[in-house]
Amino acid sequence: MKTAVIAGATGLVGSELLSQLVKEETYDKIHVILRKEIEITSPKVIPHILDFEKLNEFQIPGSVHHIFCTLGTTIKKAGTKDNFRKVDFDYVLELGKKAREWKVEKFLIVSALGSNSRSAIFYNRIKGEVENALKEIGLPQLFIFRPSLLMGKRKEHRAGEKTAIAVYKIINPLFIGKLRKYKGIQADRVARAMVQTALKNKEQFKILESNELQNF
Repeated sequence: MKTAVIAGATGLVGSELLSQLVKEETYDKIHVILRKEIEITSPKVIPHILDFEKLNEFQIPGSVHHIFCTLGTTIKKAGTKDNFRKVDFDYVLELGKKAREWKVEKFLIVSALGSNSRSAIFYNRIKGEVENALKEIGLPQLFIFRPSLLMGKRKEHRAGEKTAIAVYKIINPLFIGKLRKYKGIQADRVARAMVQTALKNKEQFKILESNELQNF
């Protein structure tokens, strides 16, 4: 039996991930790191309400096998670039350090299509920088998932993204061949890719681009 930790379980991918992990018999404990309470319906799920500024002090009792990180925000929601970086870089890296401290087998993180530490686009650059930082801290197994535009029903309202999804539904069939990685992807498929990778993949390091995620 495995113990999992999820950070970011209230987001689009995170909520799908939590649902799938609950159904997966291999996991008997699922620790969920949260800023606020959510409705919990499974005895397998153990919530931890936490100030992420104190993540370095946080401890999980017992062994942890897999950490799933789906933390992420938008610059609009964060308010400033500094606040965005705090969530998408600082908190994520701190979680990676906890994974090393806890001797976690696998660390799985949702990044983004186009992430690149040298990108002129701030969002992509931060995503690339945190990927590089995680690679440097010595995790036994690290898996990075780079989905394209995430499709699904969010709990929060994002007007611009809602418009983009509507457009993608029309043009998605055009993304074929080398363009397939730009095709919008359902959040539950990304979550399924994370769970299956955690359970079956024995590689030390792998980046899974959006077109690969479509195969799960």
